[in-house]
Amino acid sequence: MLLTLRTLRRVISDLVDVVAAFISMVAVVVTALFAVRQLRSAQTANHTIVAIELLTRVRSSDEFQEAEDYVINHLAAAYPEPDVSVSDLPLETRRLVSRVALYYNGLGQMLAFAAVDPRLLMSTISYRSRQAWRALEPYILAERARRGETYLSHFEHLVHTATHNPWDTAVRRLKLGRFATYPAALGLADRPKQPAPPRDEEPQPAG
Repeated sequence: MLLTLRTLRRVISDLVDVVAAFISMVAVVVTALFAVRQLRSAQTANHTIVAIELLTRVRSSDEFQEAEDYVINHLAAAYPEPDVSVSDLPLETRRLVSRVALYYNGLGQMLAFAAVDPRLLMSTISYRSRQAWRALEPYILAERARRGETYLSHFEHLVHTATHNPWDTAVRRLKLGRFATYPAALGLADRPKQPAPPRDEEPQPAG
């Protein structure tokens, strides 16, 4: 009987040690997972700050506004020849083109590496990025013929995503508040028109 009690105590002691070790291991794992989650949250916050900086301060600067206006409204008229690459452009023109292209390419990199919520980008630069790509595409493709397919590929990725996630779709996904009606001349009504109720037919006089 004494031997049995000693054996039982030893088994219980070993079991307690195993449980304690298991609890300690679980605590370490939970702590590590929490630390990783906190690190990822901090990284996401930092990336979001960078994205907001690009979307606000950089985009609203006079230098960027000047460059984007030239690219969208004047570049094609100034250099209409086919197969003109970015490298073929004069230095000052190339500077303006690079300012716009690299800006959107940087946002495309953040999108490709999931460093920022895509909704933040699609609801802010969808239209303007597509305008810029439309103006720059011939020069970018000519440059790729020399340098390879990877040239400004993240810019293209950004615009491809924007094309398949138009602004009105992004707005609805964000559930932003909108007015029910707008002046008819603007063509912005966001609710389908309801069919007019049928009018009561007037009785026809007996012939």
